[in-house]
Amino acid sequence: MAMSRSDNSFDLECCQLLLLAIFSSILIASIAIFFPADRPVDEVISLSFASSYGWVLAQAFFVTLPVFCLFGFLCRWKPRYTAFVGKCMLLALPWIYLCDVLVFTWIGDRLLSPTMAHILKSLLPALALHITQSAMMQAIALLVIGFIVSFACVKISRGIASRWINSEESISTRTASCTLLLIAVGLSIHPLRNWETIESEMQSASRRHPFCAFHIVGFRGTGLKVSSQAIAASSRLRALESIDAVQKRELEMLELTCQAGLQDGRKMVPRHPKVILVVVECLRPEVISPELMPNLHAFSQKAIYCQNHFTGGNSTCLGMFSLFNGLESIWFHREINEQPIYNRLMRQAGYQLGFFGGQTDWRIYDMDGFVNESQYDAFVIEDPDLPVTDLNAVRRTLAFIDDDKGMGASKLATKDSESSLRSAVCYLYATHSSFRYSAPEYRVFTPEADEGLLISNAPELKEQFYNRYKNSLRSMDDILSPLLREDCVVIVMGDHGEPFLDDGTASHGTRLSRYQNMTPAVIYYPGVQPKTVTEVSFHADILPTLFSILGINVTNEHVFDGVDLISSSMRELQQRIFVTGNFMDATSLLVGPWTNDPDRPFGHRVVHDIHQWQASYLNPVDDLGYELDSESAEGREFYRSWMIQRFGRELIGKFNDIDLFRKCFKSVNSETRMEALKIAEQVAEPSEELIRLVETLLSDEDPMIREKAKRLMISLSRGRSWLSLLN
Repeated sequence: MAMSRSDNSFDLECCQLLLLAIFSSILIASIAIFFPADRPVDEVISLSFASSYGWVLAQAFFVTLPVFCLFGFLCRWKPRYTAFVGKCMLLALPWIYLCDVLVFTWIGDRLLSPTMAHILKSLLPALALHITQSAMMQAIALLVIGFIVSFACVKISRGIASRWINSEESISTRTASCTLLLIAVGLSIHPLRNWETIESEMQSASRRHPFCAFHIVGFRGTGLKVSSQAIAASSRLRALESIDAVQKRELEMLELTCQAGLQDGRKMVPRHPKVILVVVECLRPEVISPELMPNLHAFSQKAIYCQNHFTGGNSTCLGMFSLFNGLESIWFHREINEQPIYNRLMRQAGYQLGFFGGQTDWRIYDMDGFVNESQYDAFVIEDPDLPVTDLNAVRRTLAFIDDDKGMGASKLATKDSESSLRSAVCYLYATHSSFRYSAPEYRVFTPEADEGLLISNAPELKEQFYNRYKNSLRSMDDILSPLLREDCVVIVMGDHGEPFLDDGTASHGTRLSRYQNMTPAVIYYPGVQPKTVTEVSFHADILPTLFSILGINVTNEHVFDGVDLISSSMRELQQRIFVTGNFMDATSLLVGPWTNDPDRPFGHRVVHDIHQWQASYLNPVDDLGYELDSESAEGREFYRSWMIQRFGRELIGKFNDIDLFRKCFKSVNSETRMEALKIAEQVAEPSEELIRLVETLLSDEDPMIREKAKRLMISLSRGRSWLSLLN
């Protein structure tokens, strides 16, 4: 009997789907095997040479075969359209895997992850500004290659499928697919027998394993994820326990003033009239050395050199905020962001303030509250055109400090040109990724990577990127050297660190680790007693230390989260606890006496958000930011100690959610009641008791709270109505 046209179409489409599944599996396995990484497949897993590569191929088949089976089954009804969707999905799988490997190298998280969703939703416009032309050309080339390979797979598979179904001796598609499945199962027997060991090895080398990219197996990560608002009611309600303390401290910050001259009318006379604050992009702690930055290294030997120094967070916005306020970055989204303590108190002490930098993206990263023209007497920023803009920033800084009209200071008009007290911030950009500038005479570290090269985990490529960074540091050392003056207070620091896959990532702002959250600090002033501070310090220490150097007394020194590094004893520095933040989410790293002990966790991940209100201990991590399996009871105690120190109380209690809701709804603080209502709104399945508690706020004295409670009650009533209908 002749085969019907519909049967022929079905067989053709099924055959092509199977062939594309095979091609897709081979492509996925090829990416897993040949993508540049520190070790080949057979060295990252405890299997024989053949078994290790066979296991990667089996994973690729297990990823593609379900797609083939689903759309092969659906082809019976709508062969043409269903097969088209199936082909698109099969062709997409290898490129999804390749993108996942590249993204994981970049941020240490998967392509299909909340972190990447956050980047695409909120950060893409800002990050787009840093894409170089070379990187764009490489991305376009990758897309073209992907299109050509996909097109070739379609054409080749179509031709083979046509011959297959017309050949009388060919086996059926079903038989072929079952054979492939049996082969994949056979390749999996050995790994499955030792699954516990194999799974751990896969998690540690997840770029090599398709199962990790498609979330079938996990990967070695930072630890517990930050709970979403919908399921984090307990931690969010506990955070609201601190709202009174937060508001009290916030008021103290906003009311902080210089002590002298307020009550007795005496004029404050600072000890040093000239201050230069130098912020260098992406400055790692180890780079202050005779080989990389000889000028800065020599200067550090005459100054207070902080070797174990943490920034306010692993991004410019968090680091700069901490520097300008003497606070931890948990306060970044509060009102103090727009009334920086540095600017207010330095002006009260009689200083003219200047800011000069070779970057203009302050608004994009929410820094325009404390980096803007209204905060400074002289303010000049430019789009990066390296090295010209950095050299301009240095020249303008010196002209402002010396009030030198001959150096172009006339363009830096100030509100009080008679003041001899000058403080300038110089922000230098040449060492920012992708390290676009280094003077030809300083390109001594070779081979050097191209600026657009997609970084991988291959040792030689990692070293090439680090060489590029080191060459830019040598140039930066020459650029900033005129600022290293012995007649001024000079403080040099980085805004954050920079990883080169040391912690599994290729970009700052992505992980809480030694390589992203640590940066050096050098503090010099005339008459300083040189010393090296080996105890942990951080950016919030800079401002109280600067005020101490200048002799500026404040009305409430307890406002600062940082300490004066000059007057603090070694014991005080050894016993302190503070947090440094993460740009990608609300997590922070708890740093303390344990951090310098190699036998203890480097830090403890916590969530302490006083903007969206969340307080929770997560887990200990090592210096790479990876989760440790050690007991977290000690970390919880440290977290409690830090909370008591900052807010006068610990927020990890044993109350259940209803008790916490009841306590918040009865609070005399209207912000507490409103925030608790917002949390109740996010509860997926509110209990009857919670609904009754919300109902009590319908008669609240605050009209905004009454309206919010009314809308929530209407929403809850509708939800109960639908539930009753379903039942």
